[in-house]
Amino acid sequence: MDPVLERSKSSKQSKLSLSFLKSAKAKLGKAKSKLILHEALPVRITESPFLQPVLQVAAEVEKLVRGPSAYEVTGVYLEDEYKEIQEWVNTFKPLWEEREVTIMCDGWKETTNQHIINFLIYSTRVDKIGEEFLVQVVTDNEAAIKADGHMLMQKRRHLYWSACSAHYLDLILEEISNRKSVKKVLDEAKKITSFIYNHTWTTDYMKKYTRGADFLRPGITRFATNFIALERIVRSKQALKEMVTSSAWKRSTYARKPTGLEMTEVINSSDLRKKVVDVLKIQEPLVKW
Repeated sequence: MDPVLERSKSSKQSKLSLSFLKSAKAKLGKAKSKLILHEALPVRITESPFLQPVLQVAAEVEKLVRGPSAYEVTGVYLEDEYKEIQEWVNTFKPLWEEREVTIMCDGWKETTNQHIINFLIYSTRVDKIGEEFLVQVVTDNEAAIKADGHMLMQKRRHLYWSACSAHYLDLILEEISNRKSVKKVLDEAKKITSFIYNHTWTTDYMKKYTRGADFLRPGITRFATNFIALERIVRSKQALKEMVTSSAWKRSTYARKPTGLEMTEVINSSDLRKKVVDVLKIQEPLVKW
């Protein structure tokens, strides 16, 4: 039940007001969706905590005020936002002296093959930190980065360099993924996840059968995500079978796409569950760890 549209228990609420709310909600939904779809914005922006305040302020100023221009966003409000974040960061600084800080490094390569390292600060509560507040540096496990870590400890005797345990696990899972038997199962599972998550309709329709559950968890390491997706596909195998045999699915254009037909074949495969269970037994201790 939508709380905005739910009928009040009071008998004084008119049918006209409820009809107006439905119409207004539909009008707002259409305008917001048009912006997202035509500008190719990520659909998850609808869940952003910053979106509703924008709509509320727009309602307060009414039609007399136009939104900011591109120049104002980057030339005026960007500086304001930077100052706000700096003030927020400054509230943490008193804790640095008390609890100290860890620097974490995350490296990857761009499409141009340029190596990039992203530096993150881990603290309980970010330009200059101050050497006196640092106790540890955590990096990935590439040979060059590891060498830098050892050099850093020699130069800064009070610092400790630590290799990222999550990266170690990801490398182990990568090796497991490259095994021929495991790779074959992962490729089959990707026929399901890739097709479903490439279309908004199929994602929403799948969630009706999985009770809102997702297969992917992009917040964790890449190869762990693959194995967790396998586990969730096995748990939801019956729900997926019901989905691809439903009348709405059969009537949809997605059911007739070549990739949709491949996905349906994988879901209906009799030995998929056994293969996935065998693969999960190999990596289960690592993912749980």
